[in-house]
This record gives sequence, C-alpha cells and structure tokens, in this order.
Amino acid sequence: MIVITLLEWCRENTVSRRPAPTAVSAVRKLIVKERHPNMLYTMENGFLEVTANTLGGELWEIRTKDTPSVPCLWNGTPEIWPRRAPVCFPWCGALEDGWFQEGDNRFWGGNHGFVRDLEHTLVERSDQRLHFRLDWPGDDSRWPWAFSFETVHVLDGNRLVTTCTAFNRSDRAMPAQMGFHPGFRCPLDPARPLEDYAVRFQKPEAPDGTDLFPLLPELFDQGSLCLQNLRSAWVRLDERHTGRYLQVDLMGAPYLLLWSQPGIPGFLCIEPWTGYPGPGHDLYARPGAVLLAPGAQCSQSLPITICL
Repeated sequence: MIVITLLEWCRENTVSRRPAPTAVSAVRKLIVKERHPNMLYTMENGFLEVTANTLGGELWEIRTKDTPSVPCLWNGTPEIWPRRAPVCFPWCGALEDGWFQEGDNRFWGGNHGFVRDLEHTLVERSDQRLHFRLDWPGDDSRWPWAFSFETVHVLDGNRLVTTCTAFNRSDRAMPAQMGFHPGFRCPLDPARPLEDYAVRFQKPEAPDGTDLFPLLPELFDQGSLCLQNLRSAWVRLDERHTGRYLQVDLMGAPYLLLWSQPGIPGFLCIEPWTGYPGPGHDLYARPGAVLLAPGAQCSQSLPITICL
C-alpha cells in the first residue's frame, strides 16, 4: 500500500524519471594530498574535515570530527557509481540523442555537461576555504562559447557551502543550466537497515500529508525522481528515531532530483538543479535554461548541514 501511494505521489509531482543506468575548536593546518594526475586538497575545522578534487572541483570526502569519524559522502565505488558529488554544467541531465544544435553545427555530449570531467585549478586556499577555477576557451566540437567556472567550498561550523559561478567570456549570449549531484552514504551507519532512513522535507510534501518520504529498495528501479513545485526550503536524509540527519538547502532551485541505483546500494543523491532536460536539441528551450549575455554571470549554492 505504501508503494502504491508513493508511486501515485511521484506521478503527480514528478516532471519525469531519468532512466536507470545498464562551536569551533582550534583550526588545524590545511592538508594537501597528491593523487596522480589530480590533486586532493583538505580543509577542516572543529566539526568537519572536507576534501575536494581538482578534477571537476568536486567534493571528494566529508567526514565528521567525532570519534569515531563518520564519512558522509559516497566513496565512488567504480562498479556501483564511480562519482561522488559532481557539478552539472553547462547543462543538466541528458541531451536528446546525445547532441544539441547551435546554428548549423551539431555538438555531441554526455549527461550533465562536462565541467565535472575537466581539471580545475586551485586559485585560493585557506584553513576553511577552497577556491577552484576552470577557463574554457570554446571550441568547435564540444561547446562553442568561452566561459569561466569557479567553485568555492567554505566551511562554517557543521555547515559546508559550495558555490558555483559561471561567467560568459564569449561575445554572444550563452545558454546555461547548473545543478549539484552529491551522493550521500545511505545508510550513514552501516549497522542500520535501509528502513531506518527517509527523506524528510521542511514542509508536508509526502502523499500522506506528512513531511516524511520513506526510502524503499524498489524506489529507483525505473530511474531517478525529479520533483518540482516543492514548498520546502530544505530536504534531509533523516536517520529515523535518532535525530541525526544531513540537510541540503534548496536555495530556490526549481527542480529536485532524488536518485540511486536499484536497491539503494549504499548511497542516495539529493540534487538541486536550476534546469531540466527538454525535448529536442535546442538548448535555449530546455526548462530552466538561462541566457547569459556576454560578460554576465550566474551562481548557485549548495549548503549542506551535518548533524550526526
């Protein structure tokens, strides 16, 4: 009965399904770890230790400073899902037939854009801040517009805020979508069963009139859920009956995706997106796409609060 109710709720609130794939203590000094060919940079405070990768500027690890420490991000197991918390830009989701049209040219691309697959440069670092930058010159095969993309990770107590900003460096308007794709460990405590976890919204959003959305092993058998028209400002991965949670602030993002592999094999992605795939090959017509004038910029933030 719960499954039927949840599926009915998903049909009413889901744009579509993405197909399933075959108080601070003394601050310690910044730690730098080398991993060929990319670099891992770690910052920490009295609550959290956070590592980011120059590949995509991607969050690589979030751990609590408790004893024992609790890892919060998925570990990127290759045979299950090899990523951890990639950023989606300059588009979110898939391109129809794997390509888009600009003028007389066809450009091929995979899911979620390509900034996640490129090496970024660390341009600023401090005890609780990591700042990465990517400069894309534009080309005739992948993306014809020149842009800069900056990713800033900032620690503030038990809160981590990632802010991404795209600057149009070309001489013509550029379409853009931006999204976050963090994968959180689920279960957070490997000794607990999956049924001890749920997605909790700030306001009642669930079909039974509550704020709780149970995580069922079959929930993602058909792919991800994309939700819109939510009234909540945040969503949590909630460890039921313990008061522990990971919270993602939506920051006005019009789309929220929930995704995992079938059976939820150790992770749950909570993904605020500014845009969504649309029919056809016109980037300008994709839902939520913005048009950046030459020299203009757009930003989106991902605040994560960890209470474990």
